[in-house]
Order: sequence, then structure tokens, then C-alpha cells
Amino acid sequence: MTRFLEPESLLRREAQERLPHKNLWGLIGDDMDQQRLVHELQVHQIELEIQNEELTQTLTEVNALRAKYLDLYDFAPVGYFTLDTRGHIVELNLRAAKMLGQERKLLVGRPLREFFDPRTLPRLDAFLTTAEYSQDEVFAEALQSMSRKSILLPTYMNAQARSFIDPLSGQKQIRLVLMDVTALKIATDDVVRLITHSA
Repeated sequence: MTRFLEPESLLRREAQERLPHKNLWGLIGDDMDQQRLVHELQVHQIELEIQNEELTQTLTEVNALRAKYLDLYDFAPVGYFTLDTRGHIVELNLRAAKMLGQERKLLVGRPLREFFDPRTLPRLDAFLTTAEYSQDEVFAEALQSMSRKSILLPTYMNAQARSFIDPLSGQKQIRLVLMDVTALKIATDDVVRLITHSA
């Protein structure tokens, strides 16, 4: 906890300790009042300097945490999205942009459903609606997205989402995590086919 959040008396005590002591009791009348006023102004100046030091330190710590968060967010192995309640992309990490096959700045404001197979849209819409009104995380498996690289190979995503109130705008939004499970889905389908044919 930083000092600028501490009670005023602690801050004042530290400021007075930093100020060289002067004996004001030998002075009389106006001289004593002026000296006390100067002393109070000096104490107040030191209090402000202490608060400034603490604010600078806190700002440095906040910037370091922000850089760490951005690094973790952008280079996560899954796609992170923030959606509005209409399903439009508000924010996304680098992995999410790569999954959708476009630059991040071109994706903000677009509906997420643009990137999913039309046959998957009813499931995607139901999933996002459930996420919007649920108090818990919701999950969806093997949502088929449209692959930009190959029309022959579909891409499958597992999804996890939860709604929250954005503290800046006060609006409800949805945090969404997409994980590419294409290889797992294809392998599972192959195993099911083998078991079905052998039976």
C-alpha cells in the first residue's frame, strides 16, 4: 500500500521528520506566527513531494503490470475476444486475429458470426445468448468456422464465454475464448468411423 493512501497524520509525521527542526518558541508575536506559517508551508511541500514520489512509483508498477498483461494476452495460445451484446468484436488478441485470418484493426466492430459456417450460426447465436444472460461460464464444442486457408478443410473451435459489465462504459459485454480443436475433431471422427466400420 502506498503512503499517499495512508492517513493524513502518518504523512504529516514523515514530512515533519524530513524537515529540519527549528525552535520557534524563542520568537515572539508576529515573528513567531510568520515562522509557524513558513514551517506549515514547508511541511505541506514535503507532504506533496512524498505523495509525488509514491504516485511515480505506483505509475511505474502499473505500467509494468500493464506490459505483462498485454504480453500474456496477445501471445496466449488461444483466441481472446471481447464482444458486445450484439456479437460484434470490441477487442481481440493477436491469436484471435490469426484464427480469423485478418489484421486485428480490420476485425474490430465486425460481427463474429461472419466467420462461422452458416450451419453453425444457430448454435453460435444460442451460445452467445446463453453467455449474455448466464451468471456462469458457458461452453460450446466443435463450432465450425469458415477456414480462410482451405475450403476443403473445415476449422472447429471450442468456445468458452462469460458476460461482465465493462467498468468504463457500464455496458454488458462478453468475454470469449476460442480454441482451435480441428486436429482433435478430425482424429475423433476417424476413430468413430473405424469403430463403426469394424462393428
